[in-house]
Amino acid sequence: MSPSRTAPIPGRPFGSGRILDSLREILLRTWYAPGARPPASSPNRLLDAASGIYLNCLLKDQKRLRRNRARLSVPVISIGNMTVGGTGKTPLALWLCRVLLECGLAPAVLSRGYGRRSALPARVSTGGDPKELSELFGDEPVMMALELPSVPVWVGSRRAVSGRAALSAGPVDVLVLDDAFQHLALERDLDIVLLDARNPFGNGRTLPAGPLREPISHLKRADALILTNSDRPRAFSEAGHILENLFPEKRVFSCRHELLHLRSGAGGPPLSCSVLRGRKVAAFAGIARPERFFRSIEDLGADVCVALAFPDHHCYRDCDVRKILTVASDHCASAVVTTAKDAVRLPAPFRELVLFPRMGIEFGVDDGPFRAFLKDSLQISPR
Repeated sequence: MSPSRTAPIPGRPFGSGRILDSLREILLRTWYAPGARPPASSPNRLLDAASGIYLNCLLKDQKRLRRNRARLSVPVISIGNMTVGGTGKTPLALWLCRVLLECGLAPAVLSRGYGRRSALPARVSTGGDPKELSELFGDEPVMMALELPSVPVWVGSRRAVSGRAALSAGPVDVLVLDDAFQHLALERDLDIVLLDARNPFGNGRTLPAGPLREPISHLKRADALILTNSDRPRAFSEAGHILENLFPEKRVFSCRHELLHLRSGAGGPPLSCSVLRGRKVAAFAGIARPERFFRSIEDLGADVCVALAFPDHHCYRDCDVRKILTVASDHCASAVVTTAKDAVRLPAPFRELVLFPRMGIEFGVDDGPFRAFLKDSLQISPR
């Protein structure tokens, strides 16, 4: 059995990083225990008390934000989730922008730009070294801008401010907010929330006792729910049943994320995912749930002989590169693979040696109904 089927190897070699990695693994096991379904109770009174404090502060902050919400002059679509970690919001934002472009509209993306140096609004540039750009704008905004250069991507901690900057900079018909369900300072016309069909709410508790950013009941704010990983029929059926009982009035759609092709370097040509079949691969990732990425590479037929997990949004340095290359060599790996989000944070010479996948969204039978829902909800006419 390959390493990614068990526990990924922590990418940080020693010191406090190993302690933090261990604590993270303990929390994830607690949050996403197999079969956990809401409501659930936590045996840890300290975590329960911390969750109570978190929830109290959250409710007060949300009440304050609702009193001063800003409204922009074009329709706003928010894409978000309920839990800590990735549910595929960025691939959906890109899919949505492509649909809007097909309708003759001019979309722009607003992102917080997690980890960037400045809080001031700025348009993401695509000229220059991706690693330096990711330090200026954040890794996900840079990845989106490189993936879809015809759509302006703006970053800023205050979405209303960056939204006004985007509107003043050029023709924009629709604003797409990436990871913004909890960003209540800006009015939106459509709230779309992604939930992982395999375990939509974890243990059903809010941070830090559970993975929820806010209580499940707050999903009443959402206009539509999308279950990801719907290619797993049993999980999809169970999650759909939960949502039907909790929110019978909500529109629920399903989709799955798929690896479309591989790329190498910053602008390498697309490669078929079949090139990994039967090969020994060293995989590494600095994302919220790296084991999911490692599993997706195994599903392509690759032999993942080593899986290195780094902290989310990790800034890769020369020592990390040496570690990755050393471990890959020790395990006789013939390819090194990472995520597209990690690729933009790699030093330039190393980036050219790494393969990374381009992710896509497939709605299947829900493709037509979801597109119709978007058009009916927004009532947008092409320019």
